[in-house]
Amino acid sequence: MEINFKKYQKMQPAERLIFFMGGLSITNRTPEYYVNWDKVSRETKKYELELNTLNYLIGREDIYNETYALFTKQPELIKAIPSLIACRDKIINIVNIDDSDKMSFSQLDFKKIDVNKLAEYTNFAEKSGLLTFLKEEANRSLVDYVYGVEAGLDSNARKNRSGDTMEAILDKTVSNAASILDLEYKAQATAKYIEENWNVIVPVDKSERRFDEAVFDPRRKKLWIIETNYYGGGGSKLKAVAGEFSELSKFVESSQDDVKFVWVTDGQGWKVSHLPLAEAFESIPNVFNLEMLSAGFLLDLFKD
Repeated sequence: MEINFKKYQKMQPAERLIFFMGGLSITNRTPEYYVNWDKVSRETKKYELELNTLNYLIGREDIYNETYALFTKQPELIKAIPSLIACRDKIINIVNIDDSDKMSFSQLDFKKIDVNKLAEYTNFAEKSGLLTFLKEEANRSLVDYVYGVEAGLDSNARKNRSGDTMEAILDKTVSNAASILDLEYKAQATAKYIEENWNVIVPVDKSERRFDEAVFDPRRKKLWIIETNYYGGGGSKLKAVAGEFSELSKFVESSQDDVKFVWVTDGQGWKVSHLPLAEAFESIPNVFNLEMLSAGFLLDLFKD
């Protein structure tokens, strides 16, 4: 069903919802979504010197004593241990269980090395399996190894990256529209920024709130506040999100200035959270998905 922005605007909320649901995307994952190579390289280079020095331990027979001796001479090498065991924490809490099942707790600081705990650091490296790996398995540069570890750790950030991807797509769409229509815009805009630069008052529910995009037409003194997100899976959070943006829309549009709220959202998760989304459509006229952005709905909204 081909519908342009004008037709969409004239629809009843239930009709707009049906059209919106019919265009939900399968994914918003661009090729850049999978690995942030700049971050991987940056994290690896933090300990490049230490890792190159630790290459000395690869294949050593008396690995424990060799490690302890090396740590004694160069304690700063210990800072590289968390990276070698795929851990982001710099202060690691440890539970030790002895042969009689008694537990004791300890803590090791890998950011500020305690030279009085060199044996504890070495024991940790041994019990974690790192020394066995260095002795029996490692056969190439530890810098290359950590590069791979960092690429794996970076995959844990993909959940958050989905939102970043939506913000990037939205920013590109807004930038193109602003260029065509000679509009002003600001990503991550605050109410303070908007007031100081455009003399428009935007009511906010949180003083620190940042809007994903704010677009301003200086000729008409018209402002659009845009928020975006993406949900590939369902869950209770979607109901809360729909309610939050419904309230935010009412709050923002209560301004005495000409301010409109726009919600750009997408993802197959909305198929299992149909009811809260239907309620949101009753109070937010401008709810768009990626297909609608691609069809120029945002550009047409700014023209309107």
